[in-house]
Amino acid sequence: MAAGSTASPPDLQVRADHNEKLEAEIARLDDLGLDELRALWSRFLGKVPAHYGASLLRRRLGYELQARAHGDLPAETRRRLKRLHHAFKADAAYAPSPSPGLKPGTNTDPDLAQRGAPRVEAGFEYRGERFRSLSEIARRITGTRWSGPLFFALKHVAP
Repeated sequence: MAAGSTASPPDLQVRADHNEKLEAEIARLDDLGLDELRALWSRFLGKVPAHYGASLLRRRLGYELQARAHGDLPAETRRRLKRLHHAFKADAAYAPSPSPGLKPGTNTDPDLAQRGAPRVEAGFEYRGERFRSLSEIARRITGTRWSGPLFFALKHVAP
């Protein structure tokens, strides 16, 4: 690209064109009737579940178009979603923990225990005192509100 040019680099333009085409395909689903959506489903995914209405078919086909264009969810995420699905199906009142899923005794960072916050049965321990969350410990240490996982470098901030 010449100096001072305002045109997009070719690969960015291709991606933009690709995304525009994908968006147009997804938007086109809104114009399709139930029979057309079922035919499209059959082509992409096989047998159409009889109880799926047009709205659900559109959402699932839109997801399928995006997954084919950009790649599907990572295997671990799909497994977690499947576990959540089974848990909700077994117990409608199931409430997953928003925590990073640390189990008692888990050493998520070689220095975490050295920093004085090992995971224990009922939360975390810091200097002999028990806390419900890493955020409570971070607040005790700094005197201000902090995300515990962020403070203990278990979660990264997007640039």
